[in-house]
Amino acid sequence: MAGPQLSRRLLLALLAAGAFRPKATWAAARSDFLAAWQTADGRYRAGVLSAAGETLQALDLPARGHGMAWDAAGRRAVIFARRPGRFAVVLDLQKGLRKREIEAARGRHFFGHGCFSADGHRLYATENDYDGERGVIGVYDAADGFRRIGELSSHGVGPHEIRLSADGRTLIVANGGILTHPEAPRAKLNLTEMAPSVVFLEAGSGRLLQQVAPPAELHRLSLRHLDIARDGQVVVVAQWEGDPLAQPPLIGLTRLGQRLHLVSAPKAVQTGLRNYCGSVAFSNDGRRFAVTSPRGGLATFWRNDGDFLGAADLPDVCAVDAADTGFRLTSGEGKLAELRDGRLVPLDLSLRRFDNHLMSLTV
Repeated sequence: MAGPQLSRRLLLALLAAGAFRPKATWAAARSDFLAAWQTADGRYRAGVLSAAGETLQALDLPARGHGMAWDAAGRRAVIFARRPGRFAVVLDLQKGLRKREIEAARGRHFFGHGCFSADGHRLYATENDYDGERGVIGVYDAADGFRRIGELSSHGVGPHEIRLSADGRTLIVANGGILTHPEAPRAKLNLTEMAPSVVFLEAGSGRLLQQVAPPAELHRLSLRHLDIARDGQVVVVAQWEGDPLAQPPLIGLTRLGQRLHLVSAPKAVQTGLRNYCGSVAFSNDGRRFAVTSPRGGLATFWRNDGDFLGAADLPDVCAVDAADTGFRLTSGEGKLAELRDGRLVPLDLSLRRFDNHLMSLTV
């Protein structure tokens, strides 16, 4: 005897609620996000998670992951190795399969971040020309197996995060200013001559449009991570490599045609950041941004003009991105949290240790 049949109306309702989300497909629901993590048994993985932290699809990585990129259509994503890594894994978001692995070119390694062109035909990756002691942006043909077809100058040393402007014409790069070499991967070789900057490049040609930097007395302010709002506002965050007793501003605001404007939190919060910012993201409406400090265990929230709004404690918090509720955050201790109505709402996911960044799959 046949079992009870679901009515079409009930079936549609259950599908809308996610009850029958197909596990073999990475359908980019508005609340889903990309992340990289380490499992309890020590494996490195990356994949797509739901807003509640459910693993929708996941793949093993050769080593620790860091940042990620995805194309506008959501067909593919790329997970980059933590610097000085030499791999980037391409994921098929429709089938939930590893498509291929990109290997860094000879004499180069990845710095952990990248972005797609507006049409999805090109992948741009921050890289180190370590023998040439300069930063480059590797350019890959995403329509031809991610073949490396050239590189652009980052006009600095240690390019880290890269973003594409909303109009699709400008690449924005945070040059950390720190010289490194894979033979001594965590050594900082030029602290006395650091020259951090944010550069604006013409995406098609790599032509330098603008370069902004902290004042000379703050040249040890390593600019690492950034985000860009739809109106062109850029926020960049730093890690201080100077006197540990100093408390310089760690957050900068700029846009094409404007100088870098540095801002600080109130003294107690500024102290709590411990001179180290891990990640930054604008809200979906661009009116606010969030900045994390894993060393301080703090998530801070700001108005888009640089006015401080508040802070919340979350041990080892680093990854942050926009969410429907405001912001989504993860920590190295396995916590997933969302900012809802000005309150940080945590969810315990202690079986995994999240890496430094996440990316919402907004559609």
